[in-house]
Amino acid sequence: MKRILPCLTGLFLIILLLAGCQGKPLPAGMDEDALLERGQEVLLELVGGDYEAVYGQLREDVAAGTSAEDIQSLVLRQLDGAGVYKQIESRMTTGQSSNGEHYGVAVMYCQFSKDDVLVRLAFDPQMALIGLEVKKQ
Repeated sequence: MKRILPCLTGLFLIILLLAGCQGKPLPAGMDEDALLERGQEVLLELVGGDYEAVYGQLREDVAAGTSAEDIQSLVLRQLDGAGVYKQIESRMTTGQSSNGEHYGVAVMYCQFSKDDVLVRLAFDPQMALIGLEVKKQ
């Protein structure tokens, strides 16, 4: 009985912490499943080394400020030492806004052979890619 109470208390605290991890609402009309699917497509292109395809999905104004080579450099630098991509461990969506623009973010926690990696992919309401972040955990 002495062991059960601390375990239940710990479990309750974990549940409370996880409940606080909910993201903000997505922009009006943006579908969570579609955002996750779109995010997964871009993620697979990134880990597959198809940087031209990722660049081609950027919204025109965003693409004007970068290149496929910039994306490649970012990804290779951030994934250095992570090993080989294995799978998505978990994923979620969240809404964000910046400079008056509302957008959705697909957040993917990925397992690589040597490290875990967090990938955030931002999409405007028309599902154009407007930003990405890749970092080892």
